[in-house]
Amino acid sequence: MRGKDFVVTARLPLDSGTVGGDVQAHIEALHGHVDAVQLGDDPGAQPHISPLAAACLALQAGADPVVHLTCRDRNRIALQSDLMGAAALGVTSLVLSRGRKLPASLKQKVKGVFDIGAQRLLATAQALNAHERLIAPPGFFLGANVTALDPPEDWTADGVGDKAGAGVNFVQTQACLDVATLRRYMAALVARKALERISVVVQVPIVDSTEMLHELRQRRRPLLVTPAILERLGNAADIRAEGEAVCGEVLTAVKRVPGVTAVNILYRGDAAAAVRVIAGIG
Repeated sequence: MRGKDFVVTARLPLDSGTVGGDVQAHIEALHGHVDAVQLGDDPGAQPHISPLAAACLALQAGADPVVHLTCRDRNRIALQSDLMGAAALGVTSLVLSRGRKLPASLKQKVKGVFDIGAQRLLATAQALNAHERLIAPPGFFLGANVTALDPPEDWTADGVGDKAGAGVNFVQTQACLDVATLRRYMAALVARKALERISVVVQVPIVDSTEMLHELRQRRRPLLVTPAILERLGNAADIRAEGEAVCGEVLTAVKRVPGVTAVNILYRGDAAAAVRVIAGIG
């Protein structure tokens, strides 16, 4: 994003069954199709391979890893150690966030940590950027989450401005299948000059089942989707094929939205679906 007009990333579907060979297979399949791979931090509260371990495998394979770190599962000492570990590995891009709440089914078994919040974690990463011995200039390229919405007339875009003021280089939206709403959101950001110091990454999912659709809509930052696409996916004879078609159409449209710098493709299973979508839109 520092040097290209438009960037494509894909988020690897890490889960409790993912092993090192799976990470390598995803990266090999995506090679030449994406600019970077994003590595989540146990977003569903189901343990999976460490994002730093996955980043090490990605770097060995010649890929650019974007590592996610959240405040839910580790205290400030552990998070500081992970930031220094990321720098030592050669990771240059991070997405830092508070993290999702624990599912109700786990609250009696697991405690969320939340020792520090996302702003403090960002400040810690910024402080690390000042130490050239720990990380080479220009330091970490820092990202944070943002919720795209249909902005009212009096909307001020303060949230995005505050993130830019905290040193965030890019913000990443929730999963989006509603280009019209996204276009109005981006137009409001442009009009309020909120994009002078910050880039926007739009996440676009490949919906492969009604279960995935339901899961995306239940998240804290719910899926941005039109009724027409919901009906289209719900009535599809082959929801996997229709999900790929919808993703390709949305990606093509999103690339034309002024102010959007990058897209992040969300997929499950192997990487073949993401590769087909990217190849289909050129």
